[in-house]
Amino acid sequence: MFNIIDSTNNYLLNRFDKSEYDNNPIVIAAAEIQLKGRGRENRKWHGGTLGNTLTFSILWRFRNGVSVLSGLSLVIGIVLVRVLRSFSDSNIYLKWPNDILHETSKLAGILVELRGRIDGPALAVIGIGINFRLPFSIKSHIQQKVTDLLQCTGKVHDRNEIFGALLVQLYNVLTDFEKYGFSYFKDEWISYHAYQGKNVTLLFPNKQSVVGVVDDVNDDGSICLITPNGKHSYSTGNISMRLKDN
Repeated sequence: MFNIIDSTNNYLLNRFDKSEYDNNPIVIAAAEIQLKGRGRENRKWHGGTLGNTLTFSILWRFRNGVSVLSGLSLVIGIVLVRVLRSFSDSNIYLKWPNDILHETSKLAGILVELRGRIDGPALAVIGIGINFRLPFSIKSHIQQKVTDLLQCTGKVHDRNEIFGALLVQLYNVLTDFEKYGFSYFKDEWISYHAYQGKNVTLLFPNKQSVVGVVDDVNDDGSICLITPNGKHSYSTGNISMRLKDN
């Protein structure tokens, strides 16, 4: 546990090949404040001051290779929904590929970074950030709708209690994921997806976009859209999702 660190993901990634971790398949790093915490596409994670968030990373070693881990971030989303619903209510959902929403506002996020061989072994560093009590000064700097557990529930939650519940679920889910893959969890993931069956626009980093109706996800975690040009799948690459304006 760190009071202040640049990034818990960086901390684990910079040490994944050290001998001290060779016999430790699971390593956890948590921090009160991350100075350089980040999300997908290197977006900054805004955490604020002590007690505002729960941020941590877990390093997990897989016997399988990177090629079969493409649905991993979606599986981690299931962990967060299970746990946060148990402390909050059922209005917590997923937004493909790795945002956690309360109704339509972001409550938590996930960043998965993989290292290793295509055919194995491989490791994943899984970063998780959950908003507990964000002041307006922090929310005003975030360019999307955000919320926190205090706003969602009207209660101050014990971070250690939620942290412990997450670690138990992470161990169980990651163990099953390594055995069975994402297909084992797919139906549950779809049941949590906020945009299942809805008209959306997928926005790509090159500013291009595609519109369609969310139809499904594949066993590799890619999302399926029914577009004007037929049904197409899009991978877990740098894609963001927004509801269509119309």
